[in-house]
Amino acid sequence: MERKNEDTSLLLKHLQEGDERAFRTLFEEFYAALCLFATRYLGDREEAADVVQETFLKYWNKHTDFDDYRKIKSFLYVVVRHACLNLLRDRELRSRIPEEWIEDSEQEFRNQVMEEEVHRIFNHAIDKLPLQMRMVINLSLDGLKNSEIAEKMNLSEGTVHAYKKEAYKKLRISLKDYYYLLPFLLFISR
Repeated sequence: MERKNEDTSLLLKHLQEGDERAFRTLFEEFYAALCLFATRYLGDREEAADVVQETFLKYWNKHTDFDDYRKIKSFLYVVVRHACLNLLRDRELRSRIPEEWIEDSEQEFRNQVMEEEVHRIFNHAIDKLPLQMRMVINLSLDGLKNSEIAEKMNLSEGTVHAYKKEAYKKLRISLKDYYYLLPFLLFISR
């Protein structure tokens, strides 16, 4: 489940202020995933852990430059990827790795960046909805049925249905310039 906007905003504020507890939270949230990501490139867990630790140090030295939590995540992944590719080149392993593996990992990275962008655009469109509609859509995306949403929000099922219908209409209008991303959005939302 994705971090709530209020939590993310508060964490981002603390990160910009140099709060070590906020940094620890960020570290714990991304460390394992980044290590796995780096291990896929390097094939060595210890070397991957070193790359990830260096990446967090680079982030910490620039922590005041980030005004968006998603940019932090993108920065971490990009720096890890570049560090791994540089290590591979330095060790001259790149020439021993089949070209299709490198192409696959680059495609995986492009897909990951695309997924981040789709989530950003979609979440931004949802954030523009009126509060009640936004709550209904978020609960629906969390897998709740109309009856469960109605009970949770103390609304009638008809009202929930109407909110969803209006929200989808507003989202279609808001996302009309991004229809080319729709298949990707449907794929990742499953």
